[in-house]
Amino acid sequence: MARTKNNPNQLSIDFLASFRRMLVSLGSADKLVYNESVFTRLTDQWESKRVIPADLLFQKSPVEAVVYRLQKQDSRLQFPDEMIAGELRGVEGLTGFAAKFREQGWVILPAELSGMYKNLFLNILTAAIGLDHAYASKQELLPEAERVALAALLPEDEVRKFFGIRLSRFPDSFRSEVSNYFNLPFESVMKRALHIGAITEEVLEENLNHRQPIRSATLRRPSSSRAA
Repeated sequence: MARTKNNPNQLSIDFLASFRRMLVSLGSADKLVYNESVFTRLTDQWESKRVIPADLLFQKSPVEAVVYRLQKQDSRLQFPDEMIAGELRGVEGLTGFAAKFREQGWVILPAELSGMYKNLFLNILTAAIGLDHAYASKQELLPEAERVALAALLPEDEVRKFFGIRLSRFPDSFRSEVSNYFNLPFESVMKRALHIGAITEEVLEENLNHRQPIRSATLRRPSSSRAA
């Protein structure tokens, strides 16, 4: 039998893959290349200098608060002892990602995101790191991370107050009111409403594909002390 030759380059590639893993890359498939290149650059700098890269706007307190809130919501989540989360400004092609480097969790987002999307993606990507141990498939990891994040951000009782009236479509005034109230995109609030059974899959799909407003309707405004 012919002896199998060891390929040093392949061993190096396998070693890198074992401790530098992209978990979730936001956006279309072609954005993965940009996100992976950013992740490699940042972790190479960390590996060589053991300092946060100078162009990473470091955000420690926000991600610690997110980890705390998510763990209260879902006991399955297991996080590394160290989480690095930050924003990069002016990086073309960067859409945001969650990844693991050695024993660290990394969450990186473009600084140009609006506040509501930044908050949403920070929670989803952080949840993905906490769920990584339970989901080998990336196709399953992202939807479950989104479900966990939305459950933490959108209390069921408050969502039901808005979706108590059974409409198949939602006027723009309603969309704006809901989005402003929760400080989250309306599409994300609809997904949470689907998760708790307040709307159907058909209603969600119809409103994601067709955003035309319908006739005006009297909608109940929930009373809550929740900060927007």
